[in-house]
Amino acid sequence: MTGVRGFCPMGCGSTLILGSGGYVTCGYLDCPRPEAPSELLAIAETEHVVHFYETNFAILHPLRERLDIVDYEGLEDCPLHQYLHGLDGPPIHLGRYRVIGRDGDAWAYVARPS
Repeated sequence: MTGVRGFCPMGCGSTLILGSGGYVTCGYLDCPRPEAPSELLAIAETEHVVHFYETNFAILHPLRERLDIVDYEGLEDCPLHQYLHGLDGPPIHLGRYRVIGRDGDAWAYVARPS
């Protein structure tokens, strides 16, 4: 097993290792979810996923956006969040969508299973 630079997303600290099969795992024996690093790295979604409700919305920001957090005051400063927050209601039928695009209101909504 080889040590990996970084931190366990479950809060265990600098405990990552390269485990069997090349999976990044937490080496802390009491970690509540040692496979969490590999689960995060396996997420293929690179766009926002938004769930629209009658009176609000919830955004799952892509992980790459968290790398840009230094440029934002917080994830609520994301251009999509700002655009949606400024609307009087959902821009599309209620439900869950993959949202693609970044130019003003030129966002594309692709339905996703809830």
